[in-house]
Amino acid sequence: MKRANGTSFVCFLLCLAIFSACAKHVEQEDQKEAGAEAVVLTLTPDQQEVIGLTTVPAVTRVVRPVIESFGRIVPRLQGRAQVTAPVAGRITPQSAALIPSLGTFVQKGQLLAEVEQTYTAPEQVQFEIGEKGAAGAVQEAQAALEAAKAEYQRSQNLLRAKIISQKRLEEAKAAWLQAQSRYDTARRQQASYRTATAAGGESPRRFSLTAPLAGIVIQAEITAGQQVDTTAPLFTIADLSTVWVEAPVFEGDLDRVERKSAATIHSIGTQGETWTGSPLSTSEVVDPLKRTVNLLYAVDNTAGRLKLGMSVTVVVAAGRDEQVVMVPEAALIESERGKGVVYVRRSPTVFAEEEVGIGLRQDSLVAVAGGVRAGDAIVVTGASELFGKMPARLTVEE
Repeated sequence: MKRANGTSFVCFLLCLAIFSACAKHVEQEDQKEAGAEAVVLTLTPDQQEVIGLTTVPAVTRVVRPVIESFGRIVPRLQGRAQVTAPVAGRITPQSAALIPSLGTFVQKGQLLAEVEQTYTAPEQVQFEIGEKGAAGAVQEAQAALEAAKAEYQRSQNLLRAKIISQKRLEEAKAAWLQAQSRYDTARRQQASYRTATAAGGESPRRFSLTAPLAGIVIQAEITAGQQVDTTAPLFTIADLSTVWVEAPVFEGDLDRVERKSAATIHSIGTQGETWTGSPLSTSEVVDPLKRTVNLLYAVDNTAGRLKLGMSVTVVVAAGRDEQVVMVPEAALIESERGKGVVYVRRSPTVFAEEEVGIGLRQDSLVAVAGGVRAGDAIVVTGASELFGKMPARLTVEE
């Protein structure tokens, strides 16, 4: 009886050993399948404390794919104006205190400089002839203005009927404003000629150059005492309360872009400011060298933080929402070709190096694809120390 009991006990121990071995084998297979041949490193709790190792769980987020473009700040078409001299002459010495420097804000109607001109008898005759030419120029400019105004009104009706695009309307409006500017210039020239021919004599005559709108001086090709004529612009003033952003997108990505959706504009720098761009138009021309198409957005710039010519990052929605696994950007060690590595705590003392593909970045998180699942403990503080140990495949005994 005792021998039978002993034999049963031995059989029980053998079965227990076989079960333990099978369970260990299954566990190893599961770890191998989950780790996909990941390189592992063992750190004792003391060693983890020395490097200040911390972890956070990987999370699942629903995000929308985007396309990033490096854009450029440009002025609005109807938001800038040029100032030219009404007659040929000389910038007065007193104008040295008036001439604004580049980047200066000026008010509408502000005096920018004065042009002085004296006339001899032959010049007086020429001005009488010029007055007649100015009157003809006023008539031509008025006719062009009326035509441009009619075309703008026609474009408004066509846009309401959805026959033309918003861009065509903007072009028609810009043409109308330019025609208005030419008409005003022609009227001023005509008035100047009348003043000159009415005054007579050889006394100097002065003409004021004033700002046609409130804005920033972006061009100032003028100095006191300089000889000027009526052809070259002396000042260019831009209203930057609203600016445009040109964002080039590769032609292969154009079909993915949601052109009617607002874009997110990021400054390139440490401030990391963000603006919202309202879509205006899409260029119909592909750059023959870069193979890109420009997207145009309007951005409110009341605070004046966006400067002309500034480079910005433009983020444009490009597709449907996707569910992805995301980890903190601080946990990711990037390599190249859109790849990187993160470190996953597999047990209290074992950490696996997982190679991942890098996806969308959002709110200090980055989407990863590879051997990381939602809920995995991802090493944040201490990731660089683990990376330094991994190439040598060091194993620290517990």
